[in-house]
Amino acid sequence: SETRALEGRHCRLKETNKALQASSKRKAKALRDDIRALQSENEALKRSLGRLASKVQEYWEYPVAIQPDEYWQNKGYGDRAIISLKIWFFEAMKKAVAELEHGVCDSISLHFADHDEDLMPHWNALFQSFDCIDPWGAGVEFCLG
Repeated sequence: SETRALEGRHCRLKETNKALQASSKRKAKALRDDIRALQSENEALKRSLGRLASKVQEYWEYPVAIQPDEYWQNKGYGDRAIISLKIWFFEAMKKAVAELEHGVCDSISLHFADHDEDLMPHWNALFQSFDCIDPWGAGVEFCLG
C-alpha cells in the first residue's frame, strides 16, 4: 500500500512536470515571438529615424565657411594638398559635424589633419558638436589618420 501510494505520487509528479514543461515551452515560444516582433519594430523605427534625419539634414548647413582654392594657394598649398584638404578634411568634417548634430554618428575618421590656424574654426565646430553625443549611448569612435 505504501508502494502504491508512492507510485501514485510519482505519477502525479510526472504529470505536473509535463504540464510545467509544456507551459514553459509555450511561454518561451511567446517570448521568442515577442523578441522577433520587437526586433522588427526596432528595425522599422531605425529606418524611419534614418529617413527623418536625412530630411533634417537636407536643410542643415555646415556652420563654418570653407575658403576657396585660391585662398589655400595663397597660403602655399599645392593643388594636391588642396584636393586632399577638400576631400579628406572638409568633407569628412562636414559629415562628422552633421551626423553628430543629428544624432546619427557612431564614428569619426579624419585622414587629413595638418596643423593650420585657419582650420581651427572647423575643429571648434566639431568639438562643439560633441555636446550632441548621447551620454547614455555607446559613444563615438574618433580616429585621426
